[in-house]
Amino acid sequence: MITASHRQRGATLLISLILLLIITVLAISSMREVTLEERIVGNLRDQQAAFNGAESALREGEVRLAASIGPAQTSSDCAGQTELCVRATPSASLPYLDWSWWQNTSNAIPYKGTTGDTTELNVASEPRWQTALLGFDLIDSSGRVEVTDPNLRSRGVGPYYYEVNASSQGRSTRTMTALQSVTVQRY
Repeated sequence: MITASHRQRGATLLISLILLLIITVLAISSMREVTLEERIVGNLRDQQAAFNGAESALREGEVRLAASIGPAQTSSDCAGQTELCVRATPSASLPYLDWSWWQNTSNAIPYKGTTGDTTELNVASEPRWQTALLGFDLIDSSGRVEVTDPNLRSRGVGPYYYEVNASSQGRSTRTMTALQSVTVQRY
């Protein structure tokens, strides 16, 4: 005759194997979640690096524009320009997220930093920037011009409006950010 204790020996082994399987599935699920979270954090770090690079380049363009003594000299492209590139007119369709366009020396200037110090931005390639003249004494949204004295206006004294554009890749070439600002300089 078989006793009850002999019949339960296999059940203990079966329950142990099921519990081990459940623990294994939970561990694999946790590993997948950790891997996904790491990829998300890596992408956020890459996007933040791209934003920081573009903002640094944008600020450099604004500072170099502000340092000009008079209205900046305009040109049709940035080729050969190292300190300030001011296009005569803004680009009608600036390809903000086309890195090959930004790397072309006739379109933009590489970021050097506003000081003589070497700046490490931890991005895939140097951020780039360029500016464009929007116009002199533009009409505001209310239909008024800023300069009312015709004498000053005829001598070119008053506000000059510029568009500053910058772009940067992130830590990898998969991510790119472009920024734009409009500044006014009074001469």
